[in-house]
Amino acid sequence: MKLFFRLTLAYLAISVLATALYRDLGEEVVVDATITTLAFASVMKGTLVWAFPAIAIVPFAVGWRFFATNLGQVGYAVFGSVIFQAAFSFLKSTIPFIVPFHADPPLAAFDRWLHGGIDPWVIAHRWAPVLPMERLFNVYLSIWTLAAIGLVVVIAMTDRDRQRIARYLVLFFAAWIVLGNLLALAVSSVGPVYYDALLGGDRFAGLTAALAEPPFAGSRISEAQGYLWAAYSESGMALGSGISAFPSVHLGVATMTALYMGERSRWLILPGVLFVAAILFLSVYTGYHYAVDGYFSIVFMLGVWAVVRRLQGAEGRWRAPIARPGRSAAPRFPQPDVSRG
Repeated sequence: MKLFFRLTLAYLAISVLATALYRDLGEEVVVDATITTLAFASVMKGTLVWAFPAIAIVPFAVGWRFFATNLGQVGYAVFGSVIFQAAFSFLKSTIPFIVPFHADPPLAAFDRWLHGGIDPWVIAHRWAPVLPMERLFNVYLSIWTLAAIGLVVVIAMTDRDRQRIARYLVLFFAAWIVLGNLLALAVSSVGPVYYDALLGGDRFAGLTAALAEPPFAGSRISEAQGYLWAAYSESGMALGSGISAFPSVHLGVATMTALYMGERSRWLILPGVLFVAAILFLSVYTGYHYAVDGYFSIVFMLGVWAVVRRLQGAEGRWRAPIARPGRSAAPRFPQPDVSRG
């Protein structure tokens, strides 16, 4: 986790440099960045408080010796996650300054062609009446955010398998930096919900009308969409700001989380798959993404996972060995730097 923290600091420096090159790094932007960092720290604190009952049983599950020895690594993970998310917002909000949005028309056309001449959001809204949408909205906001911010912390707190720790740090950076920054720059796009606002016309007028009705109207996701467009229109940078459709970081993070769940326990495979399916459905239903954004991210993350496992010589090993609580793991995982990433 020390390496994770150092790489996060390097990523922050690159984010600030990119912003300085392509935007006026004035006092207002610096203040926004500071507020964003503090806001993410507040989110992390709130998440830890909410998850305290689960955290309280960790020492019993992993063993007191491992837990006490590993507290420093947990600290690196917590602070690294906060700084990383702030840096990501900083850089993501700069994407249209580097590469103006240009890829929406071909993405929308391909998305419609791929689904037999029907926009995927239409299919999603047909299914919505039979689904508990209000609860699914919480999956898209709260549960996904918990996974996005907290997965690295969970790994630092509970995982003894150094190969798996290294594997998921690679997947973490692949999801956020490769998908969320590099490919987002190459295929700079806003998604269906902002398509007409950006390009004019009524290509997605039906989606706009559908989202103006309950249960979406007045929801927290609806408010977030207005917030993001206002931040983009004002060239600002605030908590979670920045618009980018292709590829989907939501699906990249969800896929990474599901893979980790499956590696830790076969009983978590089904919940992990359902989590990915819910995020894919909601990303299309809300208009944040074209369906192809999510498809690409899922396939990409599965590919990275498979390649890293092969490079680690882990073919055929679904569940990596974990030392049982109360048993020394020193021969295989030297203390105290058990989760060195």
